[in-house]
Amino acid sequence: MGWKGILGFEYGIVQGPLGPDIAGPELVAAVANAGGLGLLRTPDWESPDYVKELIRKTRKLTDKPFGVGVILAFPHKENVKAILEEKVAVLQLYWGECSKELVIEAHNAGVKVVPQ
Repeated sequence: MGWKGILGFEYGIVQGPLGPDIAGPELVAAVANAGGLGLLRTPDWESPDYVKELIRKTRKLTDKPFGVGVILAFPHKENVKAILEEKVAVLQLYWGECSKELVIEAHNAGVKVVPQ
């Protein structure tokens, strides 16, 4: 079925969550508006208010779904909590263990999980 069918994006194109200074709201919204999956990148430290700010800025630029990438090897619990509270379309996880509990928590919040 692929990305398009499972996640509901027009094209199976994914913009990776490059550093937070690269994959910011403008790029993510542009990709989402073009029909792809745009992914914000959380900082490498706990900053839930900043994460919410990035998500909200992106929402001002697009009404399309997008996601947020999180490096699990860095502190992330509060950032993930913020992402789930904001109910983005996709939580993309990498460099760490994607636990069953985290996936269940995300699904309960209505957020799909894409582990790398």
